[in-house]
Amino acid sequence: NDDDVRTGKQASTIAAPGTPPPPCFVDVEPRGSSDSVRKERDSDLWADDEGQHMPNTSINLNNACDESASFDVPISDTPSRKGADDSNEKYRQRKRCVNGVWREHDDKSEDDPRESFYDEMGQQQKSSQPVTSQHSSDEGSGARLPNPMSNASFISQMLFLWASPLLNQGTTRPLEEEDLPHLPAEETSVFNRAVVEELWKTESRARKIPSLHRAIIRHYVRSMAFAQILLLVGMASRIGQAIALGLLLEQFENQSEVDPSRGYIWTGVLVLCGAIMFLSKQQQFFQTYRGGMRLRIGLVAAIFAKSLRLSSIGGVYNHTSGKVTNLASNDVERYVTSSVSGIFLIWGPLEAVVILIVGIKVIGTAFAAGYLLLLVFVPIQFFLSKQFAFVRSKVASMTDTRLGVVNQAVTGARLMKMSAWEELFSDKIRSQRETEVLQILRSSRYVLGCLTGSTLAYFEERKHNRKLENLTKLHRLHRYKAINESMYFCSNIVVSVVIFSVHVATGGTLTARNVFTVQSLMNILQFTVAKQIPSALMGLAECSVSSKRIQHFFEAVDLPVVPESTPKNYGHSSRELFSLSCGTNYWNGLGISALPVVGDGVEIVSAAVRGLVEGPSIPLFRALSDVSVCLETNQIYFILGKVGAGKSALLQTIAGELPLSSGKTKRSYSSLAYAPQSPWIFNASIRENITLGIGEVNGKNWYEQIVESCGLLEDFSQFSHGDHTIVGDRGIQLSGGQRARVGLARALFSDAEVLLLDDPLSAVDSKVGRSIYNKAIRKLGVDRGKCVVLASHQHQYISDDCRCILMDGGKILCQGSYEDCSKISGEMLDSTLRTDVEACTNPPSKPSGQAETKEPLAACEGFLKMKDSVKEKVLKEDRTRGIVKMETWKAYGEAMGGVVFGIGLLLLYSLTQACSLLSIVFMGKWADALEQNSSPWFCLEVGLVCGTVVLSIIRAMQSFSCCIKASQHLHDRMANAVLRAKLEFFDTNPAGRILNRFSADVGVTDELLPLTIYDFLVGAFIAAGSVATVVVVLPFVLIVLPFLVIVFVRLRRTFVTTTRELKRLEGLGRSPIYAMLSEALSGIATIRTNRAISYFHENFETVQDAHTRAFFAFVASSRWFALRVDAVAFILMSIASVFSVLFHNQGWFNVEPAVLGLSLTMLMQLAGTNFPWITRQSAEVVNQMVSVERIISFGLLPSEAKLYKPDPDDSLRAQGWPIAGAIEANNLTVRYRQSLPVTLQSVSFQIKPGNRIGVVGRTG
Repeated sequence: NDDDVRTGKQASTIAAPGTPPPPCFVDVEPRGSSDSVRKERDSDLWADDEGQHMPNTSINLNNACDESASFDVPISDTPSRKGADDSNEKYRQRKRCVNGVWREHDDKSEDDPRESFYDEMGQQQKSSQPVTSQHSSDEGSGARLPNPMSNASFISQMLFLWASPLLNQGTTRPLEEEDLPHLPAEETSVFNRAVVEELWKTESRARKIPSLHRAIIRHYVRSMAFAQILLLVGMASRIGQAIALGLLLEQFENQSEVDPSRGYIWTGVLVLCGAIMFLSKQQQFFQTYRGGMRLRIGLVAAIFAKSLRLSSIGGVYNHTSGKVTNLASNDVERYVTSSVSGIFLIWGPLEAVVILIVGIKVIGTAFAAGYLLLLVFVPIQFFLSKQFAFVRSKVASMTDTRLGVVNQAVTGARLMKMSAWEELFSDKIRSQRETEVLQILRSSRYVLGCLTGSTLAYFEERKHNRKLENLTKLHRLHRYKAINESMYFCSNIVVSVVIFSVHVATGGTLTARNVFTVQSLMNILQFTVAKQIPSALMGLAECSVSSKRIQHFFEAVDLPVVPESTPKNYGHSSRELFSLSCGTNYWNGLGISALPVVGDGVEIVSAAVRGLVEGPSIPLFRALSDVSVCLETNQIYFILGKVGAGKSALLQTIAGELPLSSGKTKRSYSSLAYAPQSPWIFNASIRENITLGIGEVNGKNWYEQIVESCGLLEDFSQFSHGDHTIVGDRGIQLSGGQRARVGLARALFSDAEVLLLDDPLSAVDSKVGRSIYNKAIRKLGVDRGKCVVLASHQHQYISDDCRCILMDGGKILCQGSYEDCSKISGEMLDSTLRTDVEACTNPPSKPSGQAETKEPLAACEGFLKMKDSVKEKVLKEDRTRGIVKMETWKAYGEAMGGVVFGIGLLLLYSLTQACSLLSIVFMGKWADALEQNSSPWFCLEVGLVCGTVVLSIIRAMQSFSCCIKASQHLHDRMANAVLRAKLEFFDTNPAGRILNRFSADVGVTDELLPLTIYDFLVGAFIAAGSVATVVVVLPFVLIVLPFLVIVFVRLRRTFVTTTRELKRLEGLGRSPIYAMLSEALSGIATIRTNRAISYFHENFETVQDAHTRAFFAFVASSRWFALRVDAVAFILMSIASVFSVLFHNQGWFNVEPAVLGLSLTMLMQLAGTNFPWITRQSAEVVNQMVSVERIISFGLLPSEAKLYKPDPDDSLRAQGWPIAGAIEANNLTVRYRQSLPVTLQSVSFQIKPGNRIGVVGRTG
């Protein structure tokens, strides 16, 4: 608990991964006044007894129980908040969440709180109160269903029956966010964040040079224990199935010597092993996906928590919004994609050894020759992964830079368009994108060099260096990255031919049994050694790069923890709240070393200044020099000085946002609020921006008093929804004066003892400013015993009882009354005053030669009071429902190369598959031949294999090349459309939403979609060839094949219909996450000084859990579908094997052993790996096309008028280009966008050249 932390009490421990946490004890007291509420919501990082940072796992709930609140939360023993009812004047009650209801907790009667945790999680729980801001995903959702997996039986969990209701519902109508059930406790943001922070804390303590990557691997291995058991069971069943196939074929070869009844036995073993294999495999994939998903959830939540702790002058500078967004999108995604194949690195070698033993027993030492040829891929892939990791780090850096440029363009859209910088930013984004793609293409050299020989790699390297200046030609080089995938396709055939050739050359005889047993074993080894282990090594390399980048972020400079409070009698007098002695600090981009966390009232002396380990060299600028100041209660302090004198630096030093490099501070206040010069407004309602989630303070009318004193009531009347109006991204709904008054109201509403106000009256007119000063700052601040520190240029508010601090050049020239400052430094004070009023009282002389304008300006007529007819000016993110439209497929196909290229690519796939199928057929014919050592068989087989290898490489190269071409084309089109979009697009779409398209969606089209399309097309042709072969060889399967096809089609339709909407919901759920990350980085100082960290953590947990609900449902639906597709393929394989034995023993159907072995081997491979993977990838292509759909939608944004590009040789004056600053408006009517009412109606005015115009009027 935060209060326990601040008072030095021992924090609660976090349950170790894999152990059930104890039940949740939470504070159910309603939120009250600011003093203790701000403590409760303070920074979630504290120092333990060893000086290490520890995570805060406290949860604040004032509602019914929710699944996200099932964690160990200690109870605070601090007094209750003032302003609450009498029952809360004692210490806070202990409540326990039991079956969705808060109940009194008795420590003495509690035996072991861990025993009932999972029982409680299985009960239906009530939904938490939705957050009213845009970040909430539960608004209006009503009661959410409990997670069905929590109550599911063992059979239901193994068969994923608990996911069926959601899939059935998805077929009746498009799913909405409220249709998604609650998350299991282990998938929530708060749980996984605690796990990740505990991992990092333990690693930091245990080692001098900590490694986040090592800590994550250690946690992954421990948490995947059940998945590893399932993997071992699946490996055993696959090998057992291959052995049973060989023994079954032996029955067909030696019918007179072997009991025919044994054929049924080996068929039963074959079927049993197949059933065990597909049941264990899908559950194993589900567990590994969950493991990767939990890591991603915890890392994203920890990144957000860290962003709220970054030092304002060190960490924030070196970690821009674009970089943090990239960390939370592309970098963390590596853990999800790598988690599935990761466990094969643990047990894959064991399976390889067992297969070697079995293979040698089946065909002799010839198996070892092919085995070694396949294993040679492992060290090559290990070397390749090292090289790829190096290039991946550069790609990530380039992506950071590109997203940084996009973020600059989005957040500065007005300045960009006012300055006509669209093409400048377009060129810059395109240049960064080309550099990023260049790094991706360069990674292909390592695959090329390792798999095709050093000579070819040398020439490709020279060609690469020659073409650096022409990026479009480098698409050719990117194709070689596909060699890795093509080698997987060919490796089984190549290795099998080597084994059989060596076996025949050494005098061995090929039989159907040893040929197809070896072929089945090689299929298993191919999947593990040539697919999963290389994928795991590549994923390990990518995760290593991501871990280092995230670790660098975790190690960034934190703002030192400011002591919370001290006894009131601390200091020089009972009124003293803050004392700064000989303080010196710096403004710059360098980090300040973490100051020791100390007790209240302890001096902080001689803090050192150091630079960050990485980052640009930035010169030091001294902000304050030898400053001493003392603040007391019931007093207002005016900080005076010119621009750059150090006023804001002094306020941030008092707030603790600007640490000292020397000097000491003493604090004796319990709460502080800060209103910065540029008010930070986040995307929520006006009320939320003021209250920051706190309930009533000092009675029910406190909020009304605040908004009235700040002059906001009249502004509220301008909006249809009053103070519940959503202000939009960066507060675009509000004017500058309204934002300033909202920031001031936020500080006053906190009822803090110290109010730091940085020139809040500069954005309002004099009449409103005087009213705010008297009614708000004076009446609700100073007159109530507060200490108010006001930085201002407006001296008219200074009275005799005010104290002044006159500053210049970071030093204090004078402290005392206004008269004292005038006597000591009157000239400086007068110059400061003249700076404020000079522009109004002494207008500059008019330019020479210009006639004086005597006519008054025409009166501005027809202003309307602005009425917002909608609740949110920020539009909801667009979501397409139903199937992916044909226009999306057509646009992507055209970007890939068009119809002709597509037809040629399909013909290439067909020819490659035909060569592969023929090589396997002739392998069986080779086994039946009488003269197996004759050269024609060997030459024919080698020719087919070589043709398959060459065609597969060309096929893969062309596939990957056209996909990366399409991705680059779509990105450039989207970037140009966004930069040329109308200004209302930037006003109605948060920056995080736009960045989501440029980061996550572009990442899908860059890296995931090309591989998914390739896998699907390859698998589809393999499946078509296998089924055609089986139908020809075993025609009786046609009896059941139509029924199985119907079942498959219905299953796929159900899956695609549901998961397509889940993928869209998942994409929509990412945008608020990135938006909150961007908002947090821009408003760190305001969040921290107003003690709102826990409030933003709660909001972030809400939006992250909303995203996780969609992703978790997608993962569960994918496993539901894969299991059933496995079952369809398993049924086909079982029927073929059982009926083959039955008909053969009865003499009804005669089949050659080689042909039967070929058919059953294909069916086993189809049921074991190919068919489920093909169908899943086919659905994944559709789901990932949602990202293409989202990118294309941004590429079709309405554009502004065409840019005017005059010929440099033409005379602008001759074309009627304006030559004087004259503006005339006649009956001008303006609205912000088509859906909003008119803002200016029939306005007429005239501005003549040389006029100096003042626009006056109240806000709004």
